[in-house]
Amino acid sequence: MARIPVPIEGAVTPAEALRFKAVADEVLISPRYRMGRHTSPAESPHIGTLGEKRLHAALKLYLCPDEACHERPVADLLPRMDELSPKPRRMVADILADGHIMEVQTGGFFPLKSKIEWYLTHTPCRVTVVHPISAVKYLSWIDPADGSIISRSKSPKGGRVRDVAKELYWLSDFIGNPRFSVRLLLLEIEEYRLADGWGKDKKRGSNRYERFPMALLGDVTLSAPTDYAAYFLPSALSAPDAERNYPVFTAAAYAKATGIRGRATYGMIHLLERLGLVEEREEKAGRSKTYRACPRREDGCLVT
Repeated sequence: MARIPVPIEGAVTPAEALRFKAVADEVLISPRYRMGRHTSPAESPHIGTLGEKRLHAALKLYLCPDEACHERPVADLLPRMDELSPKPRRMVADILADGHIMEVQTGGFFPLKSKIEWYLTHTPCRVTVVHPISAVKYLSWIDPADGSIISRSKSPKGGRVRDVAKELYWLSDFIGNPRFSVRLLLLEIEEYRLADGWGKDKKRGSNRYERFPMALLGDVTLSAPTDYAAYFLPSALSAPDAERNYPVFTAAAYAKATGIRGRATYGMIHLLERLGLVEEREEKAGRSKTYRACPRREDGCLVT
């Protein structure tokens, strides 16, 4: 059966797409991003050496073209209360411009937890975590012996906003804070992996070498509770019937409706509860807890 394409979420304008493409091309060909501590397999001419991962560098340049705002120490900009107060903890933001801190996180969110907490506690800045999602991905395999490309194919799975659900748990303490947001950039990405694993094709347990951003396809910001409702609370579980009765559902029903499974199911439900979007009911379905969406007005706001 042919896989049905997943629509790209968060439409971008042609101007935004062109600007991202220009930045990605610059990072791809610039010698600045081929000089550093990383070396290519067997000094391959096919893939350059890297100082900063190109995906991370491209996102920073797209978000803020002024490189003077990149890698800025935050604590040094804060005034000391008095001579006896300790020097503030040294924190370096990926981007700091106009009272807005942006942290570009291409991996998991757990390493950011203490940093985001410090920003929100000790600075008046707005804080945004920016994370790329591979909405369209092409996968190339590298022979680790000589650096040549063995094969290239398009991944049948397209990334979507809900894929970040398992990572939002680590930032759940900050979600709902009016100064905090998560921005998801849905990209077309070229991923290179080393065929250095096990199995006949050496792909199992292989190491990723690099990801190159090719195009910006979508841009989604999660800030207000309505943003989380739009992407993580499907209408099948939140739309009332003609008598204004809201559906009752279990965690298993939520997982089936959203595709968010495992621990992320319960983490996401608890987050929706904290945002006032879902409430736990006293009645159970067998041994399972039940939930329902909180009543909302036609404009999407909670009924108070």
